Amino acid sequence: MHSIKETRYKTTGLIEAEFEPGSHRRVLKNLLGIKSKRKMDQLEFQEIDRTLKKSITIYELDHQFTAYDICQIHKIWQGNIVM
Repeated sequence: MHSIKETRYKTTGLIEAEFEPGSHRRVLKNLLGIKSKRKMDQLEFQEIDRTLKKSITIYELDHQFTAYDICQIHKIWQGNIVM
């Protein structure tokens, strides 16, 4: 049986496992050097709002989303934040 902290994904050595220095392992490495979890949460919320507004102009109401679309939306949302 696996412990709670274990996952099925191994991220050791990947950028996804790197934390911003000084963030107490609470904020992933980012382009803006943000170390505060609260600031990162606020920024991500603002970026989600911006992404939603942009997505409304890109996709029609009856659009059938694909995996590619989801990746593009994620890129719009996190593109200015993540490394």
